[in-house]
Amino acid sequence: MNDNAPFGEFRTEVAPEWVDHNGHMGIRSYTKVFDQAARLFYRHLGISRASLAPGNGSLFALQEGSWFRREVMLGDPLQVLSQLIDCDHNKVVIFHTLMQTRDDYVAAKNEIIEIHIALDTRRPAPWPEPIQTRLAEVMAAHGGLERPAESGRGIAIPRKAG
Repeated sequence: MNDNAPFGEFRTEVAPEWVDHNGHMGIRSYTKVFDQAARLFYRHLGISRASLAPGNGSLFALQEGSWFRREVMLGDPLQVLSQLIDCDHNKVVIFHTLMQTRDDYVAAKNEIIEIHIALDTRRPAPWPEPIQTRLAEVMAAHGGLERPAESGRGIAIPRKAG
């Protein structure tokens, strides 16, 4: 499996239904693009409905933040670069950078922390072992990347000192 960092396999272009009354991609459409990119990145991490099904698990978002840098217009080519920022026994922090690839600029950034939940108890649950192993592999590949300046501004996994 290719662990190039950051993960950049999600590509699309600004669709007509994403353009708002200002003539550029609207804020709600950025959320859709980041969500689509996250789904592809989660598959890369080994996190899917199938891999969580044995424990009746699912992902719940705990917090999300976005930063908008520059507008994108109808038909603009886009790529989302996804980085695993942090993970623990039941949480992941993912950072996405949305690039407009024709002119090579950052259009927006997004960070999200999600938690693995056992749906039968509606309580946090540890990742299944194969996912823990895969997260460690990807964290090793992504750990050498520079942490985006926006990362951790209100989104982080609390750690106990010592």
